[in-house]
Amino acid sequence: MEPAIITVPLGSRAYPVVIGAGVRRLFPEYFARTGCRLAFWVTDVHVVEHWKEQIETLRDPTTELMVLPPGEDQKRLSTVEDLCRRLVSMGAERGDAIVACGGGVIGDMVGLAAALYQRGIVFIQIPTTLLAMVDASVGGKTGVDLPEGKNLVGVFHQPAFVLADTEFLNTLPQRELHSGMAEVIKMALIGEPELFAHLVKISEHGYDIFENSSYLIERCVNLKSLIVAQDEREKGRRAVLNFGHTIGHALEAWGGYQTLTHGEAVFWGMVAAIDLSRDLGLLDSAVADHIMTVIQPQLKPIPKLKFQSEQILELMARDKKTRSGRPEFVLLRGVGNAVIGQPLAESDILAALQRLRLIMRS
Repeated sequence: MEPAIITVPLGSRAYPVVIGAGVRRLFPEYFARTGCRLAFWVTDVHVVEHWKEQIETLRDPTTELMVLPPGEDQKRLSTVEDLCRRLVSMGAERGDAIVACGGGVIGDMVGLAAALYQRGIVFIQIPTTLLAMVDASVGGKTGVDLPEGKNLVGVFHQPAFVLADTEFLNTLPQRELHSGMAEVIKMALIGEPELFAHLVKISEHGYDIFENSSYLIERCVNLKSLIVAQDEREKGRRAVLNFGHTIGHALEAWGGYQTLTHGEAVFWGMVAAIDLSRDLGLLDSAVADHIMTVIQPQLKPIPKLKFQSEQILELMARDKKTRSGRPEFVLLRGVGNAVIGQPLAESDILAALQRLRLIMRS
């Protein structure tokens, strides 16, 4: 079957996202179009465990394959510095490229290194997780965490192209596949009613991610590419992509980035945002219940947290989405109808966090 190709329409910086089984093999063809001299590959231990031989057939043997430990705790400035120093040691020039072959953590760090090294070199994304394929690899967001919060240091640096090879999903742990579904459901809720209807249909028989992966990725990337084209640097509409992330990021940080994966934290964040939307009268109760029929089964394997609401509020206050000291929420008026900038009292947020704790206990 021919791969799907979606173009992120950014004028002279437009780039293709190629989706399908085996599209990693198209790397030489797309790399040649960049005009770059060498490509320096970065991946992590988990990817190498299953895919080293395939990666070796694609990359230049005169360069070193840079392999990083896995995990969010690697996403820090010291790792980016180390990557840049290794590029220096290998003689990387401004006319070269750096390839992120991994999940969202690898993509975020490598993208930041690409943006900073010699004031910017070409960046290429080969995502290996569902979460990265449907969201993190598209749109040019790069960044690392600080102890105070997630993604507080970063820049926008768009890739030259993205190859979303669904074959990588065959070796992905179940927990990571499940984590990626959070971003799929998020995309459906903020702007893809047809995708949500599809999720309702397949949820009745259990999610077969492998059977549906190309369709899910294509719909999500299509929506995100349109949003990014309208608001590349998140000055307005792009903020809808943060649905579930305000409380989600705080829960992720509360657990020291060890307790919850990003997608698991977003699942809980979406539950709270849906609850807030209903409580504020934005979302009809029947519609909220319908949405939860898709989300509820996904919550069962996620760790439950015993957090204090005040701690989560404090973490939200440090989030990069905060405006004038107030956390900014994305809420819903319906499936495909997201609301940005709805004013919220602290008491509203505290009540939602209290209800979230109750849901976690049930």
